[in-house]
Amino acid sequence: MHRFFIPSENFNADPIILPSDTSDQIRKVLRLKDGETICLLDNCGNASEAAIEYMDGKSICAHVKRSYPVSNEPGCRITLFLSLTQREKFEWMLQKCTEAGASVFIPIFSERSLVRNTDDVIQKYPRWQKIIQEAAEQSERGIIPALRRPMKFSDAIRTGLSDSIRLFFWEEERNQTLQQALQPVKSNLSAASIIIGPEGGFSQQEADLAVSEGWLTITMGKRIFRVETAAIASVILTLYELERQS
Repeated sequence: MHRFFIPSENFNADPIILPSDTSDQIRKVLRLKDGETICLLDNCGNASEAAIEYMDGKSICAHVKRSYPVSNEPGCRITLFLSLTQREKFEWMLQKCTEAGASVFIPIFSERSLVRNTDDVIQKYPRWQKIIQEAAEQSERGIIPALRRPMKFSDAIRTGLSDSIRLFFWEEERNQTLQQALQPVKSNLSAASIIIGPEGGFSQQEADLAVSEGWLTITMGKRIFRVETAAIASVILTLYELERQS
């Protein structure tokens, strides 16, 4: 069943009038027929199965059959700080980490980041938000992950201070594993921050600064990952450790 996020206020009407971009996708791309069932999401954790009805040449409405809460959202809210890198890699990370369960994305400028211009990054946000939304629909999420404004590394490591735990995945860490870091808090952990470095990794100075602000350096094992591999692995492993005994 095809899934679409639409504005929550659209659910106040019966039948629901679909936004023009959603109608265009249904009519021109998916070529769904009158009466077919789709799933509409309000981005608040609720879903509605609805039958589509073509009103005219452009507009489509949907008659709700049943509504229910979406149960696929992670119990722990993951804020993922991603060092900016090449466009294709960064977009892949946004897509796959949405599928994996990240709740918030914050692009960061670290010492070795390949991208430096804030204005250039902001210009990409409409495209990135569309990538995140489509990934959330595909992976049957109930809430679209948020995309925050980019920030400097020094600001980023102070942003996560209200979270229960802050995980600094670093290739130079040799001892502390993710399982060890999560063990004392996993039973009641509702939020966590994860920070992933750029190509070339974080510098020693950045790691020292993060530790001084309360971040825990975490090893991913003996092998060195590409930045995009590290990003998705960090989210999957963190949520797996938290959810497998919940």
